[in-house]
Amino acid sequence: MATAKKVLILGGGFGGLTSASLIRKSISQEKCQITVIDKNQYFMMGLVNLWILSGSRRLEDSQVALNKLEDKGIKCLNDEIISIDTSDNSVTTRTNNDKLKYDYLIVALGAELAPERINGFEENDESCFNIYDAKQVPHLREKILSLKGGHVVVCIADIPYKCPPAPYEVSLLINDILVKNGTRDSIDLNMYVPTPTALPVAGPKVSQDVVNLLNYNHINFYPLHKLKVIDKRTIEFENGSRTNYDVLVIIPPHQVPQVIRDSNLLEGDRRWINVDRFTLRTKHKNVFAIGDVTEIRLDQTITIPKAGIFAEGEAKIVSQQIINEIKSGNSDKECTKFDGKGFCFMEIGNQKAGYIDVDLYNESGPTTRLDPPSDEFYRKKLDFERSRLNKWLTQ
Repeated sequence: MATAKKVLILGGGFGGLTSASLIRKSISQEKCQITVIDKNQYFMMGLVNLWILSGSRRLEDSQVALNKLEDKGIKCLNDEIISIDTSDNSVTTRTNNDKLKYDYLIVALGAELAPERINGFEENDESCFNIYDAKQVPHLREKILSLKGGHVVVCIADIPYKCPPAPYEVSLLINDILVKNGTRDSIDLNMYVPTPTALPVAGPKVSQDVVNLLNYNHINFYPLHKLKVIDKRTIEFENGSRTNYDVLVIIPPHQVPQVIRDSNLLEGDRRWINVDRFTLRTKHKNVFAIGDVTEIRLDQTITIPKAGIFAEGEAKIVSQQIINEIKSGNSDKECTKFDGKGFCFMEIGNQKAGYIDVDLYNESGPTTRLDPPSDEFYRKKLDFERSRLNKWLTQ
């Protein structure tokens, strides 16, 4: 009897969970052993941060245990990955004494937050909030509700960052909280970004649509403002301008995890893993990388956004390649290619959301469409979370 193939999946996020689910549905445990390794015990979609901010969800009600994978015949290892050895086809974790060998490796570790790279951020923790840190979001909500007047600033510290529309959703939800709280007229709400437009990857039309939404809600938008330093409730930007704040909401810099920086998965001066844009293969045999840990360049300035929907789409392509090879033993078999398509919901408050649809590999150039906010799109956003959790973990 043939030995079962070993598939190691590093990371229990969108990409990792999609891969594990699809491979297990197609191949039995006798023919394929799947192990998902993640240092976190729980999975929670990043979009839930917005619902915690708006008050419709609690953090403790939104986390699903990753060990539910065991019920599906998928081994779940709660540990920190400390080394990846592609020459030895092995991975080492902090508490496991033996190397974990693989026949196929899927790197889906995502992007790490690096607020420590912001000069002055750590010294201003009482009035500064990292919106991508779910534990800070309830405190941010309390701070916004207690504010009677002053200045609220939402600032993107650097690019790239996860879920490009998210900072704009944050500003619109804060606006909604202040309106319902009766304090909006006494509070300025400003948004500063380092890019020339709101969403460069989405093109000028959608970027302007987003700015129009901000303008309609009296949120001031300042492009080409790259954060330099935070000092005594003042932000200084690299262009020399300054602004004061009473509450600062930061989208922090992102980076690959340290284990990736220590590995041979990065090429040259690249900050992210380079992969084939259609197959998601790295330069190493049977090693794939998907999601936020990768960089797929569309041109010299635009890359595939770091968003769960793209990690999910890439995982489907990678999974099918692995399934085909295990079942047929033929690595040259033609497979479906990643098509660069995706979508997301852009929440604006009052239980309404817009819908952004993108086709980044379009032969005539990337296309993006923003459909106007509606109750229906908000409900679809809720269903998006439920349906994925059911597929991956809860059913």
